[in-house]
Amino acid sequence: MSADSKPYTVDEEALRLWEFALALYEVDAVKQACLSVQARYGLSVSLLLGAVWVGANGYGRLGATELETAIRRGMEWHREIIEPLRALRQRLRQHPLQGQERRTEKLRHRLLEQELEAERIEQRLFLEDFPPGRVAAPVQERWRDAAVNAALLTRKSCPQPEPQALEALGCILQTTFPGISATGLAREAEAVWRVG
Repeated sequence: MSADSKPYTVDEEALRLWEFALALYEVDAVKQACLSVQARYGLSVSLLLGAVWVGANGYGRLGATELETAIRRGMEWHREIIEPLRALRQRLRQHPLQGQERRTEKLRHRLLEQELEAERIEQRLFLEDFPPGRVAAPVQERWRDAAVNAALLTRKSCPQPEPQALEALGCILQTTFPGISATGLAREAEAVWRVG
């Protein structure tokens, strides 16, 4: 599926994407950036990290129409399954049943596990629906594909290049591509809003 020399199955790519997302999310600054855009713009962190990963791994750069195709089922899944699971988990954290706090906490942790599994499914839907045959940048330039894909996804929920969105994207991209200047990453991402 990727543009790299070894062909991978969807199962293998889904696992590679999930491992990338977990490792990136473990970086505290990235976690805070992800939670910030999730809370402020309603972005799916799973799809955002997926957009970065596909660009970085040779799937190429998406256009707006192609992005819509790639995320349609994932967004429906997110809205119908992940958001209700998250809302219930947050409700249990904020308002545990009096006298049943320990049991409520255990239930909340099981819901978190289910929410994470639902996010894995969301990423797999994204990979299954990703348009084949995209032209990828050369390896040393794939950061550009990742930046454009991530910015394009962010633009769906944030129509103007707000500083909070650009800062979060910059953090995620800088962590993924530490050898690229923060200025270059920010410029590439911000250009998506100028293109329209």
